[in-house]
Amino acid sequence: MSSALRAFMNGLVDFAGLFPPAILSMETAVNQYAGFRGEPEAWMLGRFIVPADRLPEFAVCAENHLATGDPWGVSALLGDREDASNSIAILPIQCRAIVNLETELAGLAAVEVLEVPLPGNSSPEGLSSFLNAYLDGLMRAGVQGRDLFWELPPSVPEKLELPLLKVVSDLGDSRSESSRATLRLGAKLRCGGVIPEAFPSVEQVARVVAHCRDLGLPLKCTAGLHHPIRHQAKEPLVMMHGFLNVFGAGLLAHAHGWDAGQLARVIADTEARSFQFDAGEFRWRDHTVQADTVRTLRSQYLCGFGSCSFSEPRDDLQNLGLL
Repeated sequence: MSSALRAFMNGLVDFAGLFPPAILSMETAVNQYAGFRGEPEAWMLGRFIVPADRLPEFAVCAENHLATGDPWGVSALLGDREDASNSIAILPIQCRAIVNLETELAGLAAVEVLEVPLPGNSSPEGLSSFLNAYLDGLMRAGVQGRDLFWELPPSVPEKLELPLLKVVSDLGDSRSESSRATLRLGAKLRCGGVIPEAFPSVEQVARVVAHCRDLGLPLKCTAGLHHPIRHQAKEPLVMMHGFLNVFGAGLLAHAHGWDAGQLARVIADTEARSFQFDAGEFRWRDHTVQADTVRTLRSQYLCGFGSCSFSEPRDDLQNLGLL
């Protein structure tokens, strides 16, 4: 196996089996995740994604699996997508669920990542107040030292993409180490869903990748990235983004300074042969990124994606002859 593929795919796929379109029961999702952890391709598997409100249910279902093997990493979804004030109001309860989980399963599971939706109608000024209040709430609840990814609203206007992301970036710069509450702040981009309108355009994905590079923001993606290569899906009837496209564009953005126009060509590419993992390098057409650089960028800036399936990414890579 190419060292570049290993660096590219290492821990890339967070398991989101609880969410559409799979919508597995907690027991089934936990059992599947435990099974994936025992497969030869388990090195590609990231964290288990669960809403904070369901952490007690997760603890019950996972307890028997957690007795052996390495501790499980968890990514907890917090907040209220529709109501910023409610996001603040429910934060103590959600944080208590995190603390209780880690007390009950000490050494067996840890909530390493928090994911929170940004308010859908915020101005940059209002967003700054919300983010500071949220971080203060995390500090008061004793939930510190985790990565926190703020999800862009699905319908954010183009003119607000950069200002909102800049608020997130500035927040990390302005707060002291003692008041930051998180290891790092990053952005989260939703790349699909169960309806065509949930899929951002190639141009929007390219802009967000470029903006995050320019601002030094880590980027996490979710939804719609089950398959490696951009393709026409049947349900929903839409062009679905590929994870080799999106994260390959991220690598080229950081390694070669490409702008959004150049990145859009990578994200829009539907030819599997355009994406290669040669000895020690990732290649898109004639452009390369060395494996050591891939490893560094994945670790620092290109943080993976949530998928309700681990089998589909794994099987597709095998069918492409990459695994």
